[in-house]
Amino acid sequence: MKISTVQEDESIVMKDLESLYLGNLATVEFDLHLPRKGKYGSKITWTSGDSRFLHNDGMVTRPKYGIGKRTVPLRASFQYGSCVKEKVYEVTILEEENNIQVSRIYPTHLKAELGKTFYLPAVAVVETVEGEVISHGVDWEQGEERFFEEPGSFMIKGVLKDTTIPVKAKVLVAAKLDRETIDTAPAASSFPAGAVILKDGTAFKAAQDRSLAFLKKVNDDQMLYNFRAAADLDTRGAPEMTGWDSPDCLLRGHTTGHYLSALALCYAATGDEDINRKAEYVVASLEECQLAFASKPEYHAGFLSGYSEEQFDLLEKFTRYPEIWAPYYTLHKIFAGLLDCYRHLGNSMALAIADKLGDWVYRRLSRLSNRVLKKMWGMYIAGEFGGINDSLAELYTITHKPEHLAAAKLFDNDRLFVPMRAEIDAIGGLHANQHIPQVIGALKIFQATGEKEYYDMAHFFWKSVTEAHTYSIGGTGEGEMFRQPGRIGEYLSDKTAETCASYNMLKLTKDLFAYRPAAEYMDYYERTMFNHILASCDHQPTGGSTYFMPLAPGGAKSFDVSGNTCCHGTGLENHMKYSEAVYFYDEFTLYVNLFVASTLHWKERQVRLTMDVDGHNPGNVTLRVEGTGDFILKVRRPHWSGPGCRMEINGGQADMAADSAGYVSISRKWQRGDEIKLFFDCGLRLEAATDRKERVSLAYGPYILAALSEADDYLRLPLREESVQESFVKETGPHGFAFRYVEDDLLFIPLADVFHERYHVYVEQV
Repeated sequence: MKISTVQEDESIVMKDLESLYLGNLATVEFDLHLPRKGKYGSKITWTSGDSRFLHNDGMVTRPKYGIGKRTVPLRASFQYGSCVKEKVYEVTILEEENNIQVSRIYPTHLKAELGKTFYLPAVAVVETVEGEVISHGVDWEQGEERFFEEPGSFMIKGVLKDTTIPVKAKVLVAAKLDRETIDTAPAASSFPAGAVILKDGTAFKAAQDRSLAFLKKVNDDQMLYNFRAAADLDTRGAPEMTGWDSPDCLLRGHTTGHYLSALALCYAATGDEDINRKAEYVVASLEECQLAFASKPEYHAGFLSGYSEEQFDLLEKFTRYPEIWAPYYTLHKIFAGLLDCYRHLGNSMALAIADKLGDWVYRRLSRLSNRVLKKMWGMYIAGEFGGINDSLAELYTITHKPEHLAAAKLFDNDRLFVPMRAEIDAIGGLHANQHIPQVIGALKIFQATGEKEYYDMAHFFWKSVTEAHTYSIGGTGEGEMFRQPGRIGEYLSDKTAETCASYNMLKLTKDLFAYRPAAEYMDYYERTMFNHILASCDHQPTGGSTYFMPLAPGGAKSFDVSGNTCCHGTGLENHMKYSEAVYFYDEFTLYVNLFVASTLHWKERQVRLTMDVDGHNPGNVTLRVEGTGDFILKVRRPHWSGPGCRMEINGGQADMAADSAGYVSISRKWQRGDEIKLFFDCGLRLEAATDRKERVSLAYGPYILAALSEADDYLRLPLREESVQESFVKETGPHGFAFRYVEDDLLFIPLADVFHERYHVYVEQV
């Protein structure tokens, strides 16, 4: 028998590698044939770089119309004998053609002011024959710009973009239009981070401590590498950044912005001076980079990034992703980090850098036409700008420069805002985390101007997402995309619930609560913070975070430690934010929103409040008051509390009826040592997916429970709401509490306690 040599093995592999032809990979529209064996005998293993569009077996899913083509790296591993070699093929998959079939076009009613330039919306809201509601581009006859010289009602015609389907807009022209404004004073305020201290021994404090340990060991010069390299400054021997921040990645610089925010939030929460010094060093170094950019003739004053201005130039020519990658998104992360350092650390240098950067944005965008701006912001990924409108509006509230507010409004995105203004949920098919921060920005513009339409949009968007696009864990989106309303059980995959989306939804929720303190906001906040954000954190101090939270049967968490994805960036911040919404206050009221063991120092009233939560029964909460005075204590009655609730004040029974906002109100003259014990009826319950009622999550109080199982198909259990309590035995142990399904010996634990085990958040009733 002939024994092959290493040289012979390599020869066969090389012949197979060179002879394999997959066809034209530059314009792929159909499935690829991926052979498992080479012509000369090599075994071939295929791995796709993006399974959303190209599966390992060669099956192609073309990007939806409007998203643009996608280039996916396809890795082939050739093996024969002891020789293994790899080759990467670049597969460009074309977007679907526009084959839209419309059953309804929603009316477009507009108002314009006499004698002023008016722009028609870039989109119309349509319903397809499949029942999907989306915003679709419009080509208006004679363009989108109008100038009316007489009052009256005008009908303007157009067609849906890339179709012959007619569209009409009715424009009412009046002599004067006044934007409706309302009071921007919040009804309640959050406490500064340092006023709320998490207690040791809780999962929230443990996650915060791990994040602190990680942040303290981060190499600041490595975080500055891309900025210094772009500005032609000495990189000081630092290693290059990795993953999405590597020197050849078009998103480089975004993690540094998140890192600045994380340092600021960390110092505010912990008071650690090492963290403060790190933030000061990074800010001072960024100022050096900004000055270095300004000294070069090819750059415009105020510019700061981890790369040149080229991506911004290309965006204005409508260059699609992945040829460019969201330059204003990266810029927003830098803005946000600088403003967080100003807000939490009082760092005036950070504000000065942001001020000049805001001027750069205004000068760049104010010269562009409305058509160019609207087309840019409607582009998938390439036009993603995070919440830069949020940062610019906040900057305006500090600098009072009208240019900064004007720049914030230049990011108004018709594709999202037009249906929101009409209170139509048309977010299905939109990239979730591309659009949630834009709504946070809309609310910040309201805070700066009082313009009611921005507040109304933010409120409607929040209601839309939380009522029709949210999984049991509070997360939203599948494969980064919003799906049509109510489509939950249909989309349980390994790419559900992007962590960034929940990070931003919590920001929006907190800001909306300040204007209308109602339990529904904090019910959602609790759900998402306890079951997604807390569950996204690596159990080791690596800074790792989940990108997606898999909800497919037998899913497993994957923690991004060095990939520097977007969710790694928000993950650096998340675990320093747990105290942000626990308590709110106004002049006469203290709100207890979230049941997280902590201490509060209410300086204005010289009152301290201590909260303890039973680690085995989260419905048992104890509040102790240190201080005296008259104020109303409002405690949220959570959505999960059953009828058997009760409350004791200093040992005596007290009324526990909730008010119209969902809070239990206690008004009295408080004395030092007063104690309130709350016993919320906390039991097991089932939460069903809206579209697939047989797919349910098991919940206990605020926690969604996951079944630990290696099975890769749905666990089919005879569960019923009326008998669910009897089907499980409660256990205690390393997970704090757990429930064992006796019949199949399945252990259910809080999703946040799952580490590397495979799990099931949704099971099927039989």
